[in-house]
Amino acid sequence: MSVNLSQSLQFKIRKLELISKFGVINMTEVYREINIYDSIFMPCISGEILIQDAIGLANRMVLDGSEFLNIVVSKDDEETDTLYEKTFRVYKISNRKSTTPTSETYLLHFISEEMITSMQQRIRQAFNGVSHSDMAVIIMVNYLKLTGDKFALIEPSKGLHSHVIPNLSPLDALMWLTKRALNNENLPNYLFFENKKGYCFTSLSRLISEDPIFNINLEQKNISQTKDSNFLGVRDMRVVSQYDVLQNIENGVYSGKFIGFDPITRQIRINNLDYSKTYSQAKKHLNKYPNFSNLKNKDGLDLSQAYDSKVSLYPFESLRRNTAYVTSNDRETANIIDNTHFYVFQRRPILANLMQTTVHLTLPGNFALSSGYNIYLNVPSRSTKNDKEVTVDDTLDGKYIITATHHIISRDKHETVVEVATDSTNKPFVVS
Repeated sequence: MSVNLSQSLQFKIRKLELISKFGVINMTEVYREINIYDSIFMPCISGEILIQDAIGLANRMVLDGSEFLNIVVSKDDEETDTLYEKTFRVYKISNRKSTTPTSETYLLHFISEEMITSMQQRIRQAFNGVSHSDMAVIIMVNYLKLTGDKFALIEPSKGLHSHVIPNLSPLDALMWLTKRALNNENLPNYLFFENKKGYCFTSLSRLISEDPIFNINLEQKNISQTKDSNFLGVRDMRVVSQYDVLQNIENGVYSGKFIGFDPITRQIRINNLDYSKTYSQAKKHLNKYPNFSNLKNKDGLDLSQAYDSKVSLYPFESLRRNTAYVTSNDRETANIIDNTHFYVFQRRPILANLMQTTVHLTLPGNFALSSGYNIYLNVPSRSTKNDKEVTVDDTLDGKYIITATHHIISRDKHETVVEVATDSTNKPFVVS
């Protein structure tokens, strides 16, 4: 993905229109705050707008969920330079309360229209000999009615498969497919989400392989390397997590076991999976070294050798290809293989490993910040000692992927809060 950065210290809301059955209502004079959210773990962009109502809008509009909200933000006094433009569906009003005898406040909640469209239908369709990414495109086009300009990134997945979508809504079906799709490295790390550019059905490996869209320097004077990525400063940085050994053990990040059983051939396969198998399988990582500790337990085993940490038991079909009875009597069953041993166990550890190191940043508002893009954090070492050799905090310094953004637009200020995460660090791994 590519994006043109633009500094958004100055902004103007060109349109904030509520489109209802009673006509178009300009909301620019009554809003107090707009919040817009996106995330690689959410299928649609959503948000809410805080309204200060002293003219009885809620009563006159008779809000019933049929309204649309049109938002257009541009640079101050530059109508042709649009920073953000999207039409949402209003689906709820909440927190309605009186502030004075003649005014009230309430929240209008909005979301991409595809969410409403999805919830109103179910998919009952069989796919035969189709890749998971092609299934996703078919669902987006045929059920969600998406056109080409709403596709941001569709990455072809590996293999041809046969599935019967089990009575799911379109968005649920797309999330169901992400859990089964494999990239060209046989990694089950596909994601489906909407960002500023549109809808993405792509792997985490593809996203993290992209260059950072800009650097953020966390020195006192935040001067970035290029003019296009010039931010005046990080207003707040909070390290949400760096590691949690107990949670990682529970999620199978370090090691685990897949037990597959085939009810037709009555065979069982046990695959022991450790950190190096899953981590090293990916050709690309955000930084140099893995988020791993070789802590040993009382039995002398390190974290990657404790295979009973997490056990997944699931139907398994791959052995049917080599079973003479199945190939002779039911060739179709032998050829339609769901590779559960590639995705049932591995997906959860991959995503849990990504979120080991998570940082929240509050920055001057910029709509170029959107889920799925990468940034680089230059984090200085914090120390009272004047050690010229140690200038960078290698545990935090490095490349991150934006996992979520929250744009906060008030009457005179636009801030962007981003959540960034990384699957690795620049701190050399030390073997004890």
